[in-house]
Amino acid sequence: MDNLLYHRSLSLIEGLEYRIRVRATNKVGDSEPRELAETILAKDILVPPEVVVDVSCRDSLTVRAGQIISLITRVKGRPDPEITWSKDARALSRDKRTEINNNYPLCELVINDAVRSDYGKYAIVAKNSSGQAQNLKVAYVTKNSCMVSWENPEDNGGTEITQYIVECRQPSQRGWTVVSSDCTKRLMKAPLTEGCEYFFRVSAENKIGAGPPNETKAPVLAVDPIEKPGEPIDFQISEIGKTFCFLKWKKPDYDGGSRNLAYHIYQFRVQTKNEGGESNWVTTAEVMVKEQLVEPEIKIQLDGTLVVKAGDSIPIEATVKGKPQPDVKWTKDEGTAEIRKGPRLQIETGADFSKLLVTGARRTDSGKYVVTASNSAGTCSAHAKVNVLDRPGPIRDLKVSGITTDRCILTWEIPEDDGGCDIYNYIIEKCETKRGVWSVHSNAVITNKANVTLQSEAIVAGTQFSVPDAPEAPEVTKIGKEEMTVQWSEPEKDGGKPITGYLLEKREEHAVRFVI
Repeated sequence: MDNLLYHRSLSLIEGLEYRIRVRATNKVGDSEPRELAETILAKDILVPPEVVVDVSCRDSLTVRAGQIISLITRVKGRPDPEITWSKDARALSRDKRTEINNNYPLCELVINDAVRSDYGKYAIVAKNSSGQAQNLKVAYVTKNSCMVSWENPEDNGGTEITQYIVECRQPSQRGWTVVSSDCTKRLMKAPLTEGCEYFFRVSAENKIGAGPPNETKAPVLAVDPIEKPGEPIDFQISEIGKTFCFLKWKKPDYDGGSRNLAYHIYQFRVQTKNEGGESNWVTTAEVMVKEQLVEPEIKIQLDGTLVVKAGDSIPIEATVKGKPQPDVKWTKDEGTAEIRKGPRLQIETGADFSKLLVTGARRTDSGKYVVTASNSAGTCSAHAKVNVLDRPGPIRDLKVSGITTDRCILTWEIPEDDGGCDIYNYIIEKCETKRGVWSVHSNAVITNKANVTLQSEAIVAGTQFSVPDAPEAPEVTKIGKEEMTVQWSEPEKDGGKPITGYLLEKREEHAVRFVI
């Protein structure tokens, strides 16, 4: 006889325990009973919900306006889970266009006559009586850890909770990361990364499986706890005017764990504030609000004369004090005209300083620069002497004397401008007339007098006076039977004396001598 499998449903009362036995019977009679070894508790077998989205709408679903939106899922669980649909985190309910059909294991959301506003993210949540961890809390948050705690589910699914699964995710992530999958206590320390936000969820698990997770509603930020900051330091009045006063203080030594400090000022008292709260007030003594008058004081930190080379820059800086803020102007030498900004000159004046800068210095920029500060309390001036070094000017009044057969004497006056510093020496050059090339005769003359072999103008070594040079070659311009006209040019040099006359000689073609 083949083995056959028989089954039959029994009506039970929930919560009662039953002993079960079975007899076989035929026409002759009943067999001996066969009894289950254990008693049976009349209670559903609990299976946690499991949701699988149909492949047709797993990634995204696109429909035309006016068509039907159909979202199909397969839901497992025992007892049958309670289904909740939502769109963009807002719960959906049945209306004239929306149908929710739960025919387990198929669960379907149908939206008729689709419109543009139906666009969005749809979600399904399935819950049954297998239970959720209760009162999920996150506390004692620091920059690198927090404490996650929870209570047992109201319903343990009919069997003892064996462990809990703790998961976390950052708001920018869609998937969850397991923090612990075998936690047996209802409290654990979760590691965090400083500056990041986290959501947590916890699932209770028994021998049947894991129940639905319980999630935190708001993320926690991984930062150290913030407390009240310390009080402002060295609170004082730094300046008083007719209609104002300036207050100053230093930030507190302790910021309460937050660098985002702000300050409240009220009737000359100040307190520090951050996300953790407000410090105690710090106050000043009584203040008489009136304008303070301080006579100007101006100084240039310069010892002696500022010496620069031509082409360099001339920087002059003055410190300025006084209340109210003095007006500052610059002048040069004994002039009264104010120095103005230009292509080579810059002036910058601040609360306690004034700077003058001359670029591409020239010899004419030498002199005394005067800076003057004035306010209602008085006037004060300071000056700086500047010397721009450049090449000396030309010598003056060059004279040649004492000409002999082999030498002459040169004398001259020193240059009108020595270039800003003492003249070391003079350089004498000579040039032979026929060659036309200048050469150094001496570069170590330290006085304004020198004996040389030649003067600056070409001379011929000899006595004081000499014969004149020959005139240019004569030229015959007119010829007659008995006379002719001869002309010539005077010589270049007259020998030191005016020419008194010329000697004209002639010679016949075959004669030997010239005759006058």
